[in-house]
Amino acid sequence: MEKMEKQIITPVIKKLGKIPHPAKLFPIFQNFKYPVLLDSNTVDSEIGRYSYLSANPFLVLTSTGDQVTIDLNGKRIEKKSNPFIELNNIIEKYKLAPISKAEELPPFQGGLIGYFGYELSKITENIKQSTLRNPDLPDLVLPFYDWVLAHDNVTNNGYIFATGLPNKSKISAKKRITEIMHYLESNQKISDNVKNPPIISSVSSNFSKSKYLNSIKKIQKYIAEGEVYQVNLSQRFQSSFKGNPWILYSALRESNISAFASYLSFPNNTILSFSPEEFLNFEKDLVFTRPIKGTKPRGATPKEDKINAESLLKSEKDLAENLMIVDVLRNDLGKVCKIGSIKTPYIFKIEKHPSVWHLVSSISGELDPEKNIIDLIESTFPGGSITGAPKIRAMEIIEEIEPNSRGPYCGSIGYISCTGPMKTSIVIRTLIITGGKLYLQVGGGIVADSIPQLEFEETYHKADALLKILKKYISKKT
Repeated sequence: MEKMEKQIITPVIKKLGKIPHPAKLFPIFQNFKYPVLLDSNTVDSEIGRYSYLSANPFLVLTSTGDQVTIDLNGKRIEKKSNPFIELNNIIEKYKLAPISKAEELPPFQGGLIGYFGYELSKITENIKQSTLRNPDLPDLVLPFYDWVLAHDNVTNNGYIFATGLPNKSKISAKKRITEIMHYLESNQKISDNVKNPPIISSVSSNFSKSKYLNSIKKIQKYIAEGEVYQVNLSQRFQSSFKGNPWILYSALRESNISAFASYLSFPNNTILSFSPEEFLNFEKDLVFTRPIKGTKPRGATPKEDKINAESLLKSEKDLAENLMIVDVLRNDLGKVCKIGSIKTPYIFKIEKHPSVWHLVSSISGELDPEKNIIDLIESTFPGGSITGAPKIRAMEIIEEIEPNSRGPYCGSIGYISCTGPMKTSIVIRTLIITGGKLYLQVGGGIVADSIPQLEFEETYHKADALLKILKKYISKKT
């Protein structure tokens, strides 16, 4: 009997019918270990159809540089290793087959949810570390969840998937579903947790305005000398933070509609992300990426809003920047995709967001059968839209000019399902809370004809939707 149990190769599913969005159910699980929410709060069936909630992982993979830690059900292993090798080993060990059903099911059916920090670029692109690291922010945090509550944002149908991992036991999977149902049924009346409201200090930047403008001029000098075509330069806003991050996330969520919002609550840091940008979407050997490059602020009136949108579509500078990044990502995907499979489903599509208009393009490819998901991540990470072109030289200049390591910012958040699919975002429009501090980093692509003052203002346009809410929690006493 036990031998048969070990033969189980698919997750177990329980269909829940119509349920509240996982953002409404999250308070039930927020005091569990490593609670996570992948919170698509749109009904866009193309990029934001599903949301996911989970907690209490059986394994956690973390890394900083080549220092890797694997916590498996409380047993801690520390070693020097390449984190991507360790990640590949974990994926292979706990791989399951997807549930075969006639109807469409959520693609994430249990597995890894977490973040890939920007500093993993020191491994993927062999960039020398020179910026100041935050010790509370590992380069990578990927907990492995044996269950997930999934929600279809189009139909409002809910599902619980349980994998039976790490033992691949159907009995364990059914017990997990029973356990999760108990939590859901015993908390039918969910009240918002209003205890311990957030308190923050006034927000400051790690760049003075003059230093930021001079940094842009320095980048343009590199461009004039032929070393680079574009560099993504960012500044980091910061404040002190006390209170419950979930209250802040809930407040921000009301006015920040995003297909790639997420809330990750880890022991030493909490990430509140409202990213509009998809990084890698992998399923059934097909890869999609949707870089954003080109930004205009929303208008104060419908007429002004329309003018701003039209000006973005006609901006030679923004169109050239976007095309440049499309070429970078075509090159990155070309390293691991079948020859001739790289396509551009659309280019220069305008998208409306709470405080800005964005210019978005799409690149797709078919993964080479000789390559796997780790090859895909390593060939593309970090995303070209938040580095520059040529990519490696742009990253070297970022390392030279920016005073602090980026941490999760400009890295990636998302899932890798034990059944194969992966979906991740670019970590922008994101708050990071760690060590009693709150960080919000924003940037933009600098090119030869960039106007420094306008580039500086663009960072504030991008941060505006989040900063407006943060101001409500500023206390003069901090």
